[in-house]
Amino acid sequence: MKRLSCVAFLIASFAAEFTMAADWTQFRGPGGLGSSDEKGLPVTWSSTKNIAWKTKLPGPGTSSPITLGESVFLTCYSGYGLNAGKGEMANLIRHVLCLDRKSGKILWTKNFKPALPESRYSGGNNAQHGYAASTPATDGKRLYVFFGKSGVYCLDLKGEEIWHANVGKGTHGWGSAT
Repeated sequence: MKRLSCVAFLIASFAAEFTMAADWTQFRGPGGLGSSDEKGLPVTWSSTKNIAWKTKLPGPGTSSPITLGESVFLTCYSGYGLNAGKGEMANLIRHVLCLDRKSGKILWTKNFKPALPESRYSGGNNAQHGYAASTPATDGKRLYVFFGKSGVYCLDLKGEEIWHANVGKGTHGWGSAT
């Protein structure tokens, strides 16, 4: 399975259609249905076809991006679990990013150190999903992100932490998912 990389995150859409599209505030969009009422969207894309913008990000991640107004929110990670798992787990950093929906410019980044030890990179499931697998969600006022045993974070829409909740300290070797 090919891992989605945030390093060259691609928005595949016609720029005008994309900037006018409805908000997509959670995994699989409104109601979790994975469908949209938008019309005229492209059904194919490549590294050069139907690309509105590309943005280099701090690292890979497999969370789905969400949109709210003029913002795109997503997660990724760096420092560990890259290049076949080489490196020190203590260097793992998770990132939450807000990008401008029209240009792809990074508006802000919030970095999180994990609660260690995290699930060790094994080349198995966590090699496919990494350490930023859960899709953010928003209620239109706040942004919520889940980073496994590191917990759930609530941020305002400018990236300032409002609260953090621990959800358990155990790991099972598969990484986290929601």
